Amino acid sequence: MSKEREYYKAARRAAAAVNSTADIKNRLDSVVRNIARTMNAAVSLVLLDAGGTKLVHTSSRGLPQFYRKKGVLDAAKSMTEVITGKPVVIADVTNDDRIQFPEMAVKAGITSALGIPVIAGERCIGGIRVYTRERYDFTPQDTVFVTTMANLIALALRDYAALQEGSDPLKQPGQAEPSLLTKTRSVVFAHPSEEEFAGILDFYNIEWVYEPRSFPLSWEGETVTEMFTPDFYLPAIDLYIELTTVKQQLLAEKHRKLKLLKERYPEVKVTLLYKTDYDRLLAKYGFGPLAQTRAHGIDQVLYSATEINERVKALAAQISRDYQGRRPVLIGVQRGFICFMADLIRQITIPVDIDFMAISYYTGLSKSSVKVTKDIVVSITGRDVIMVEDIVDTGITLSSILKHLQSFGPAGLAVCTLLDRPARRLAEVNLAYIGFEIPDKFVVGYGLDYREEYRNLPFIGIPVIESAVENTGTAGTK
Repeated sequence: MSKEREYYKAARRAAAAVNSTADIKNRLDSVVRNIARTMNAAVSLVLLDAGGTKLVHTSSRGLPQFYRKKGVLDAAKSMTEVITGKPVVIADVTNDDRIQFPEMAVKAGITSALGIPVIAGERCIGGIRVYTRERYDFTPQDTVFVTTMANLIALALRDYAALQEGSDPLKQPGQAEPSLLTKTRSVVFAHPSEEEFAGILDFYNIEWVYEPRSFPLSWEGETVTEMFTPDFYLPAIDLYIELTTVKQQLLAEKHRKLKLLKERYPEVKVTLLYKTDYDRLLAKYGFGPLAQTRAHGIDQVLYSATEINERVKALAAQISRDYQGRRPVLIGVQRGFICFMADLIRQITIPVDIDFMAISYYTGLSKSSVKVTKDIVVSITGRDVIMVEDIVDTGITLSSILKHLQSFGPAGLAVCTLLDRPARRLAEVNLAYIGFEIPDKFVVGYGLDYREEYRNLPFIGIPVIESAVENTGTAGTK
């Protein structure tokens, strides 16, 4: 059978798969499988993250696991077909700087490679990579065939997105819409805690990749004897996260591996999320042991009314100096900021405008995210804006709100928070004005609540929490 006829039959099979009722992951896998079988090669489909800079492995055929787990790729350094929107042919992977991990490619038995962009509309959303063991000169016929298959993948993704509550795969990077990675992944988690944590990230529309990279830690000669694979990678903030819900006596081994990882790979950002951190995140959704608790009084006063008043005065004075001659807009998100905002604006000595927002956490059939239920009324286009927060911890909600406000085109956007809890930070946000940096404890008072209690306390304190299984709710965190 001629190559042309083989390619025609493969494209027909792939088109039938794309037009089937199978889930999107199976449809993509079918296209990739047809390419690999017809070209007698290994094939990988990579898609861009929401930021438009990282490429994440989505589907493959014929590639060893260690190569698939080599890490998230940089779109500007890996073959570049996604950046240029044009086919890339690499005759020898050992002698081409467009291969990001040449040594691992050689170890995987790869000699030549072809990269074809996957283009939806006018925007490149990913690429198909074809790898051969023997040196191979890819022909124009090969390029046309893989381009046809790439077009089928783009159609499959567009069709799938159109059925999912009007979501659009052609949204520009950075817009608050679940990325293609979210829509196409199919993950089998090793532990229930990982699935729960992934649900939290999905709730906030934070893009994640499960176990994308295994880091070699120890060797005997050229043989790797020890590796470490963090549970999650967040492309938007270039951060690896390792969950730990193990017993205390087993933590030492995990700490040892993390220490080695940081020594061997100092450029890698990685954090360990302890069981207490994880429980507190779950509690925000009414799950886990901390959701079954109730506060009974105040265990410790962190900041007295006098201390708060003095610090608010200092922040107001700093803002007045920094914005002298301008009229900034102060924006708060209901409701915890109320005490802080009221005291702050009374101490600021320059003219200001104020506005308020309200948010909720929306969960639909295909997506879940922070939803603005009451938007600002004051126009902030070309204006200086100060976002006023009561407390910043994970930074996830604040990051979403700042992206929303940035879409209005303000001249400047700064954040003023009364409390900063950096121990829980997941999404990096720039805080221009900070009242107090607090320890990793639940706090209430001065507008902060514990299940709608304690907002009216004039000080900020740590509540006493006791078990109360009959009650559910969230803890004093944000």
